[in-house]
Amino acid sequence: MGLKHLLILIGNTMTTPVKQYQNVSFKELISYSENNPNRNRTLDSIEIVSVKPSQETSLDKLGLKGYNAFNLNPSGVMSLFACITDPSTYSLSNKGARLQQIIELTTKLQEQTDELKNTALSRKRKKVHDLIGASYNGTAFEDKDYLELFTGISFMRNIHFVLMKSAVQDNIEEGEKQYDSALKGEVVFSSDPSTWKQDNPVWVADYRARWVAIPTENSAQDLHKIIGTWLSTVEQTGWAIQWPEVDGTKVELIEQLSVLPTWQVTDKKLTKDVLAARLGRANAIKVFTKWMMSESTEI
Repeated sequence: MGLKHLLILIGNTMTTPVKQYQNVSFKELISYSENNPNRNRTLDSIEIVSVKPSQETSLDKLGLKGYNAFNLNPSGVMSLFACITDPSTYSLSNKGARLQQIIELTTKLQEQTDELKNTALSRKRKKVHDLIGASYNGTAFEDKDYLELFTGISFMRNIHFVLMKSAVQDNIEEGEKQYDSALKGEVVFSSDPSTWKQDNPVWVADYRARWVAIPTENSAQDLHKIIGTWLSTVEQTGWAIQWPEVDGTKVELIEQLSVLPTWQVTDKKLTKDVLAARLGRANAIKVFTKWMMSESTEI
């Protein structure tokens, strides 16, 4: 292209008209407004709703004295695991830094699902892998998906979870679901607690990963020391605990239960499912009692 053509192109680009802005007097503005066809329309008034300055997060009413419910932002299982990996760093991080933590954790956990091969969760390896990605992407979960994801990651990371499902919150989210107003909610375990190891961390968290219990006061005791008595207390105050059911025939279940001090002859009339859950409860409490006793002897 020659210099002549280049100059012509430049000249053409310079011919674009420049927008001109005109000053308008106040009188002219009034005149325009009087001719506005929408001048008689009004906006609905805004209702002022008072908001509490801060939401109560203490878990004292739940029996966890010295613990607070740390509200996760963003919420979700991946965010929860990022939080418990380093609660102090997570709480001080801005949302962007947290998202970066979640991205890195998601990648590591999906790679780690290969370790589920040849384990009790081998058949669910792909499901866990996909749920990790779905949690990161904010995909809507079915109710059972939360437990499957907690179970899978807890297995890989050697962590135990006590998950709280509020009956009121379930009713709000699931709409038509009916619930007993006397029932505060359900307590679900990430795995069979009779197999839990004392060396592994134990966390209490919301089933849908909106909050996690964090010790914030000097009065907070290690969950290993109090989990047995705490679960018994919440069970008596309206929480339905989903104790694991022990496999076996009804005769075998009765044989094991009959040696316990709480056994009564009339219990033989109970259904197999009830007996299986009762034995599951006894086995779990036995483990938790050992933890409490060992903690006491160390002191």
